[in-house]
Amino acid sequence: MKDTGERGKILSGVRVIDFTDALAGPVCTRYLADCGCEVINVERPEGKVARTLPFFKDGHCAEFIQYHCGKKSIAVDLKAKGARDLILKLAKVSDVVVENFRPGVMAKSGLDYRSLREANPAIIMCSISGWGQTGPHAELMGVDLLIQSARGLAHMSSEPGDRPRFAGFAVSDILAGVNAFGAICAALYRRSITHEGECIDVGLADCLLAGLGNAVGTHILSKGEAEMRYMVGSFSPDMSPCGAYRGRDGYMTIFVRTDEGWERLAEAMGKPELASDPRFSTVAERLKNNTLVTELVEEWLRGFESVGDASVLLQSYRLLASPIMSLARVIDEDPQTRQRGMIKEMDHPTLGPFKFLNTPLRFSNSRACVDEPPPVDVGQHTESVLRDVLMLDQSEIARLRAEGVIFGPSEEDSKT
Repeated sequence: MKDTGERGKILSGVRVIDFTDALAGPVCTRYLADCGCEVINVERPEGKVARTLPFFKDGHCAEFIQYHCGKKSIAVDLKAKGARDLILKLAKVSDVVVENFRPGVMAKSGLDYRSLREANPAIIMCSISGWGQTGPHAELMGVDLLIQSARGLAHMSSEPGDRPRFAGFAVSDILAGVNAFGAICAALYRRSITHEGECIDVGLADCLLAGLGNAVGTHILSKGEAEMRYMVGSFSPDMSPCGAYRGRDGYMTIFVRTDEGWERLAEAMGKPELASDPRFSTVAERLKNNTLVTELVEEWLRGFESVGDASVLLQSYRLLASPIMSLARVIDEDPQTRQRGMIKEMDHPTLGPFKFLNTPLRFSNSRACVDEPPPVDVGQHTESVLRDVLMLDQSEIARLRAEGVIFGPSEEDSKT
């Protein structure tokens, strides 16, 4: 690590070797790249699976474009003779290694933590897998849908007796990626004090279970007699009014958690008498009469030109309310998204001006943001990394290419 001065990116000077593919690992290393790490993405000669996943258009994958910004690509055949020595040389001058192979794969390649530590005692290695590196499920396949199934989320997201439902995005991958990022930052801080490396074990299943704290607490506190269910469909099973309500131009969410909140809503609606109406005076009674509650709320909403106007009024009463927006509107029209800089337009080498998702992290005395598009070509930076990081000369690079260890565009060829 090296000091790059004030207002630099917060993790500038940290070098990361990234063996990860879709999705938890790339989430983690995208955060590291946005924070200033030099992330060297080790790809197979044929490229990462993430380059080929849907949505796919004009030779580009949406997932790869968004989660591999700011990273360098080197292409190495890890099965080739000489590949292990090359990676160990790179580990000697790096700070962090991140991988999300199945447990045991790195050991078979001679690149497990013990081997990396021999090359660099200060190295930090983070292994991300479906179930973690230990336990009876460690060797099992573990992608997000399986983790949602096996850790209770799919069950909790359905009505009793109905077909289980999944979250609308890869929640366990995102949680694991963010947890891995946090763990790596903690290990870097500890190393700055002790000068010792670290081996980090992050499992998608553990991260998802840790995210279900309220449900876990409900089960333990009730000694198994109560079971928490997350919202299914448009309305909460536990609170009222709480859900999606139709207005003249669309839907909005209203979330009333307390009886006091119901009183404020009744006042905002111009019907303060509803607060003392025995059909609605408690959460339990409102749940019994939830259909009528919905009718009253939606009748009131039809008096507004837009649900946005209704939301502004409810917020003035300190009530939880928001229009339900499409992702397209969030990206293209929302002033909060724009002011926070969450979408950043940059030039892509083949797509031209392109909108990239920015990091959600904000710091007062340093920076974190997306600055570079993802590498277009597999192994786009192979030669520059070997030359500038490992100080290999052109003849050594040519030998590794001839022996089938490295791949990617040749800088000599690109000049002709």
